[in-house]
Amino acid sequence: MNSPRSQRRTIMTDKIFPSTAWFQALARRMEQDWAAYHALGSIDCTMVVRVDAPAGPDLHEIVFEGFKVRSVRRLARLDDAAADHFVLEASLDTWREMIDNIQANAGPDLTHSLNYLTFPDYPMRVTGPDQLEVDAFYRYNQSLQRFFNGAAVVPTVYAA
Repeated sequence: MNSPRSQRRTIMTDKIFPSTAWFQALARRMEQDWAAYHALGSIDCTMVVRVDAPAGPDLHEIVFEGFKVRSVRRLARLDDAAADHFVLEASLDTWREMIDNIQANAGPDLTHSLNYLTFPDYPMRVTGPDQLEVDAFYRYNQSLQRFFNGAAVVPTVYAA
């Protein structure tokens, strides 16, 4: 018997997290939810998502401009990122727990929001080349949370 998950796979292709395709799927959700982002205000920052996996770190740069994502790209190393960026980093297990929670609840519960997970610098951490870039994470926190909330409708499988 087919489970709802396997039935969904026949309709939509699952996106692997982390991957540029997964982040691009969130960017498409952002475009579809333009009014909600407009209510929060424009977002102009460069976020590097660092996923610490057993095989080594996986880095993706997401550039936000106005009310959309201008670009998504995988980075070979952090030095390849735009100069004005912040890094949101956590283990693959932490990312998985947050994304699974967003999918289960159509948004994060209190203990799985970016704000909660980054507040004590554990299990997520925000870093950057200088404090102004780190401050961008906090300035745009609601918009960034809404961006990740798009995972609620993006079928996700995780890299091994």
